[in-house]
Amino acid sequence: MERNSTWAVAVASVGGLGFFPAAPGTVASVVAVQVYALMGPLQQAALLAPVIVVAFILGGVSVGVMQRQGDGPKDPPHVVCDEVAGQWIALLSVGYAGRWEFMLAAFLLFRLFDVWKPPPVSFFDRRPGPWNVMMDDVAAGVYANVASHLLLFLVWS
Repeated sequence: MERNSTWAVAVASVGGLGFFPAAPGTVASVVAVQVYALMGPLQQAALLAPVIVVAFILGGVSVGVMQRQGDGPKDPPHVVCDEVAGQWIALLSVGYAGRWEFMLAAFLLFRLFDVWKPPPVSFFDRRPGPWNVMMDDVAAGVYANVASHLLLFLVWS
């Protein structure tokens, strides 16, 4: 067991959001959208993209620490750092950044793909390891991003 893994729990649960009693993944996604909406500079793809990379790396490392300590199933429900990274991927945009329609579509579609788990989301979800915990939400975020852009293009163009 690694000593002093409090930081890993804090990162993986996004400051304790993962311990919310109902739907912690959805709560983390809502908070990720709110952070994006309220922090204007984060809406710029040039800033959001490296933030996503840092969130992905910190998330994978923290989940790895928790898994080595035997902290629940391969993807414990209180691990929600993957939802934050995936939600931010869904929100990554140049043309629609900051638009409420895009944020709503990205949120709803990310949650849909995260729950539905079409391939390759399901591929990563079935595999053990901290990077697969992160990658299933990355894949859901990519799906949601593409679908949100397509939806807004078709509806508002």
